[in-house]
Amino acid sequence: MPRVNIIQTNFTAGEITPRCFGRVDIARYQNGAESLENCMVTIHGGAFRRYGSGYQAAAKIAERICRLIPFVFSTTQAYILEFGHQYVRFFNQGGGQIISGGVPLELTTPYTEDMLRQIDFTQGADTMLIFHPDVPTQMLRRLGAASWRLEAAPFTTVPFDEVGERFNTALTINDPTVGGSRTFTAGAGVFLLGDRDRRITYEGGSAIITGFNSANQLVGTITSPFPGTSVPANEWVLEDSPQDAITPGAKDPVGITISVTSTGDAFRASMVGRFIEINSGLLYVNGFVNAQSIQANIIKALDSVTGAPKGAWKLLGAMWNEFDGYPNTGAFYEQRLVTGGSRGYPQTIWGSQTGVFFDYTIGTDDSDAFSFTLPSTGQINPITRMASTDVLLMMTYGGEYTATGGVEKPLTPTNPQLKPRTRYGCNNVKPILVGDELIYVTRSGKKVRAMSYNYASNSFPSPNITTLAEHLVKPGIIDMGYQPEPDGRLWCVRTDGKIAALTIDRDEGVTAWSPLSTDGIYESVAVIPNNGIDEVWVSVQRTIDGTVRRYIERFDESLLTDAAILGTDATGKTLWTGLNHLEGKEVGVRADGTYAGKFTVTDGAITLPRAAKSVEIGMVYVSRIVPLRPEIQTGTGTAQGSNMNTSQATVLVHETIGGKINGKKMTQRRFGSDLLDKAITPFSGLDRIGILGWERGDSPLVLEQDEPLPFHVLCVVRQFTVNS
Repeated sequence: MPRVNIIQTNFTAGEITPRCFGRVDIARYQNGAESLENCMVTIHGGAFRRYGSGYQAAAKIAERICRLIPFVFSTTQAYILEFGHQYVRFFNQGGGQIISGGVPLELTTPYTEDMLRQIDFTQGADTMLIFHPDVPTQMLRRLGAASWRLEAAPFTTVPFDEVGERFNTALTINDPTVGGSRTFTAGAGVFLLGDRDRRITYEGGSAIITGFNSANQLVGTITSPFPGTSVPANEWVLEDSPQDAITPGAKDPVGITISVTSTGDAFRASMVGRFIEINSGLLYVNGFVNAQSIQANIIKALDSVTGAPKGAWKLLGAMWNEFDGYPNTGAFYEQRLVTGGSRGYPQTIWGSQTGVFFDYTIGTDDSDAFSFTLPSTGQINPITRMASTDVLLMMTYGGEYTATGGVEKPLTPTNPQLKPRTRYGCNNVKPILVGDELIYVTRSGKKVRAMSYNYASNSFPSPNITTLAEHLVKPGIIDMGYQPEPDGRLWCVRTDGKIAALTIDRDEGVTAWSPLSTDGIYESVAVIPNNGIDEVWVSVQRTIDGTVRRYIERFDESLLTDAAILGTDATGKTLWTGLNHLEGKEVGVRADGTYAGKFTVTDGAITLPRAAKSVEIGMVYVSRIVPLRPEIQTGTGTAQGSNMNTSQATVLVHETIGGKINGKKMTQRRFGSDLLDKAITPFSGLDRIGILGWERGDSPLVLEQDEPLPFHVLCVVRQFTVNS
């Protein structure tokens, strides 16, 4: 029966998936754990009881989810935005809801509950732009500490293209199959003679118009079959531009209004607000006279006043509209606002004019706006998110792309270098830049990858950083935040309401995942700076006194309970109130630095058995560390498969009070002249427990803290007896 001592010096590999319990051959196995429940790993290697969370406020609507979004002007001026069903509320860094007129400051928004997860945003100084494919891009501005404004972004010109015409009338097709002499009858007189040679499309069906019978009926040839004979209003599209020759009344100067005439009936009142591209110039239609005459403003000077035959001019409409949708995402890149990924143009990106973020007038000058479509990879996967680095990164459901202007050149309308880089796909969770890596969630929501540039291969490798902890992200990730200080830590909210936390430091070789849970369901996370540290905020669904509630809470390294409040009283008292948000819950209390036990909240209050001057009151959670079965070499080879007995454990702890090893209390406190009722001083040093049991088998070691007290394990030494 050989006896050996095994030391585990760190937990920098984090909690390891059970699928890797047999991989004793890899280095990270030696630094991993079977369980790190409600613990987090430091970049130095120790594992400690996670922070508690302080109660900030109840969300506005208890029955609906809300999403937290950071608003960061600077490290000293940052806010948390509570976006809920058609509203947004505001919180200050350091805690505290912004109040105006005695009530929480609130703005009305166009976003319903089911839209919240898809919202994307980008920010410049006091202005945040908010994107959603079903809503015109919104602009949120901070005018003062308690003065905010939300409105549609004031685009002077949006991207335009031949978007065609939609009509608020149904369409009937006499025969929806492929062939000629098909009639298309509208419920209202919407057709013009100039619609000949245009196309009608609907859900994959397409027809070329060959004849005009009346304002209600056209004749055409179907080239792709329609799904049926009836087409709903606003669903079918009259594609392309009117097919008549038109003549401009003048070619310049820019800014004047001119007449534009047609040789036939080509113009509609709906053309007002659109653009005409003709003779190398651009006109903005600002008036309708009749079907053969309109008024237009010269936006870009024309080459001539020569009439343009059909097919030589284009009628351009806004690419962002209620039918084709609006940009799904956006980012500031090289002094442009670049957006992309609408429903109608899922793989198109649009860049504003340089330095003029709300002007998308497309041209060929270097400072003009641009519109590009991602190169085909055989699939049409919509752009989900963007990120601005040395290159513009565009994430789609099917893969990841980069955009540049070439080597050391800015991106302009004439030099786009658009390249597919990887084929993993990205979902709607906003990617985060961590150092020189872009951390993103794959389209399944069940993997996290880290993309960075490799100079030697001129590629963008994106390794899976969840391989050894795939079980912790398997439920799927729905939100993510990164906390740079004090340790670099990623907080990933899962679909099941738990958090997968990742301590990551590439320089130190730390990639340590751990699971965090609470008496409730985490639904959103956001991080903001605050004078040298970074605050992690969460929205949490809790069941209080039998009723669902939703709270806004903030993790705080000084707290050791959840939904906690702090209280002080100069003279000390036993009755502590202000606990209505925890009505009926069993709470743990730290009183004057000492654990006072558990109490049930009644009528928003608890009564302590003895007076206290300061308290922390909140819900208790259990932190647990279970090291992996170690690899031991004996005279006959590996001890894997043999019976192992842990006869003794020595744990090096840091600033710790209490805790248990396999159910036995750790006794760091040394009695002497200290008074028994004095707050216990956290202990740093070795704590040894012997004779843990003689059961045969794996003999697991379980380190646990079930009280709201600090617990930080630096290393573990286990004495084993091995039987073959």
